[in-house]
Amino acid sequence: MSNLSLIVRTTLQIYADALRESTKALGKNLWIIGLVPAYTLLLQLVGGLAMNLGFAGGFLMFLATAACASSFLTVVGEAVSHGHIRFTEIGQTFGRFFSRLITVFFMFWIVRLLLGMIVSANPNMLWLMIAVNTGIFIAFNPIPELIYQGTNDGMALLEDALQFTRDNLVEWLVPVAIMMTPFFLIDIRVGFRVMAELDIQNALQLVLGASAAWLPLDGPLLSIVATALASALLVWAMLFRGFLFRALAHSGRRQRIFASRARS
Repeated sequence: MSNLSLIVRTTLQIYADALRESTKALGKNLWIIGLVPAYTLLLQLVGGLAMNLGFAGGFLMFLATAACASSFLTVVGEAVSHGHIRFTEIGQTFGRFFSRLITVFFMFWIVRLLLGMIVSANPNMLWLMIAVNTGIFIAFNPIPELIYQGTNDGMALLEDALQFTRDNLVEWLVPVAIMMTPFFLIDIRVGFRVMAELDIQNALQLVLGASAAWLPLDGPLLSIVATALASALLVWAMLFRGFLFRALAHSGRRQRIFASRARS
């Protein structure tokens, strides 16, 4: 059997294992689904308070976003490691990865600030913003998983993300592309906008926006159902990514080929 066939077979097995593990983990931790709308509502409330506070308001929103991201990634990380966090312990999760996230958020904020200044001065350079944001989305895609499964922070964390993406480009990005397909099927511009703007503040709204193109969302009951389904999908996707990252990070492509040959 050729190396390519072995790679395809082992990769499909890794996907199947990640699907099974993520579905099982979601079933054991269904309460996590409620965290997504809870964080979204919390950030909306903070945003309302921060709206008239100028720079201080922006800084407050920055801190709140990092805290919510820390909490969510802590809970997802515990589920991926087969641990367990009780709902009563949720308050402790807001500080777990807070400093690591603050550093990462700040570095990307600098990039976005510079891009915004360039586009403001020359609107014809909008293509540059799209290209850079797309490149960032692809190159640094595994950062959430490195936050709770890695050990580095700052520039070292970004370097780890680049290295992981380089080593597992196809294996990692194929599922990412599949998850992004519904947005691109709506409109290619929607797909690129999601890639450029997706973060913890708007993830639920973006998924609900995509759902509106495929599902009838009229009426309060349907809106509640759609929110629950969108939240479940986001949590499941993050769990799947976590299990997939763990499998790929713990074995190189050559190791997977060798193991597949040995099993054959």
